[in-house]
Amino acid sequence: MAGNHEAPRAHRSKRKRQAVSQRIVIICLVLLLLMAVCVIVWLANRNNSNPESGSKAESTAQASQSGNGGLVVPERPEMIDITAYESLEFKADTLEQSVRFDNPLQNNCWLVITLSMEDGTVLWKSEELQPGQVVRSITLNQTLSAGEYNNAILSYQHWTYDAEKEPLNGAETIVTLKVVQ
Repeated sequence: MAGNHEAPRAHRSKRKRQAVSQRIVIICLVLLLLMAVCVIVWLANRNNSNPESGSKAESTAQASQSGNGGLVVPERPEMIDITAYESLEFKADTLEQSVRFDNPLQNNCWLVITLSMEDGTVLWKSEELQPGQVVRSITLNQTLSAGEYNNAILSYQHWTYDAEKEPLNGAETIVTLKVVQ
C-alpha cells in the first residue's frame, strides 16, 4: 500500500510543475504582448510627429492666455539663439527635403530663415517663425543635382515679437550642401 500513496503524490507534484510552467508561459506571453503594444504606440507617436509635405512650421511652444498668439514667451534675452550648421544633406533631383530649422522658444522675436546658393539664388525662404516653431521639411525652389555645393548661405532675419516688428540683428552662416542620390 505504500506504493499507492507515492503514486498520487508524484502525480500531484507533476501537476504542480505543469501548473507553474503554464503560469510562466502565460506571464511571458503577457509581457511580450505589453512590449508589442509599447512598440506600436511608440511607432504611432513617431509617425505622427513627421511633418506633412511643404514647409509648414509646427510649434513647440506651450499655450497660455497671453496676448502673444497663445505662446509663452520669456523676457527678452540679451542675445538671439540660432542653430548653425556646417553642412546640410539633401536628396538629389527632388524639391522636398527633410530639415530641422527652428526659432528657439527662448527667442523673443520673429525669425525668417533663407537658404541661398553662393551666387545669391534663393533655394528656400521660411514664413515668419514664432518663438518655439520648428520647420521639419522644406520645398526647394529648384532641384539640385548630386554633388557638394560649398558656400551656401543660411541667413537669419529677426524682428521684435510685437505689433511694431522692429528689425533686430541678423546672422548669416556658410554651409555646405551635400546632395546625394
